[in-house]
Amino acid sequence: MTANNNMVKVERRNAGAAAVEFALVLPLLMLLVLGCIDWGVYFFRAQVITNAAREGARAGSLEISDGGLAASAATDAVTTFLAAGLIDPAQAVIVATPGAGNIDVTVTYPGGSITGFAGTWIPHNILGRSVMRR
Repeated sequence: MTANNNMVKVERRNAGAAAVEFALVLPLLMLLVLGCIDWGVYFFRAQVITNAAREGARAGSLEISDGGLAASAATDAVTTFLAAGLIDPAQAVIVATPGAGNIDVTVTYPGGSITGFAGTWIPHNILGRSVMRR
C-alpha cells in the first residue's frame, strides 16, 4: 500500500509542475498570439489603404477636364474602395491634389492595436500615397 501512496504523491507533484510551467509559458504564448492578431490587422489595413490610394489616383487621372472634378473622382473612388475593404471611410483623411499633369492622392487612417496588448509597437497612423499622370 505504501507503493500506491508514493505513486499518488508523484502524480500530484507532476500536476503541480505542469501548472507552474504553464504559468511561465503563458505570457510568451499570449505575446505571440495577440501580436500576430495586431500585426495581421495592421498589414491588412495597410494594404487596403495603399490600394485605395492607388485606385483614387487612377480614377482622378482618367478625369481630363477640371482639377476639381479629378479630385472629386479620386475621393469618391477611395471612399468606395475603403468601404469595400471593410474599413470605415469616415475615419480616413483623404487628400486628392491635382497638379500640373498629375494627381496626388494621400490616405491617412488611424492604426494602433486592436487588442490593446501591443499598443506601443503598432504604428498609430497608416499612410497610403499614390501619384499618377493625368
